[in-house]
Amino acid sequence: MVKPTTHEMGDRHEAFLQRLFGGRRMKGSGNQQSGQMDGRHDAHRGTFAFAWDGKSTFGNSLGVSKDMWAKAVLQSHFERPMIPLRFYANHRLQDNEALDLVVVSANDMAELLETLHELEEKVRA
Repeated sequence: MVKPTTHEMGDRHEAFLQRLFGGRRMKGSGNQQSGQMDGRHDAHRGTFAFAWDGKSTFGNSLGVSKDMWAKAVLQSHFERPMIPLRFYANHRLQDNEALDLVVVSANDMAELLETLHELEEKVRA
């Protein structure tokens, strides 16, 4: 089996993220000034609109740096930044065999959980 290129890995990951999160994929993987990041929700979507820049590998680790996070914050503009990480299991690039994680700020996660708990309370009432 031929090893896929990093471009093929990224395209597969971006398509998966769009199906999972909705929103829209940015042309050119976000390499355009007017459409940075790989994908994003529109800010008018509501409180939890995210912009994401995915990273994928065949390896056992992916580094996330403060500089990488700062770039995501800057390029997310009015949405919340997110860095999805994908660890491919093999060269078939199958979604169901990959390990998918996301990096979000602890404050965004806490706000998301608080909002969820408030909604659960309203449903129970």
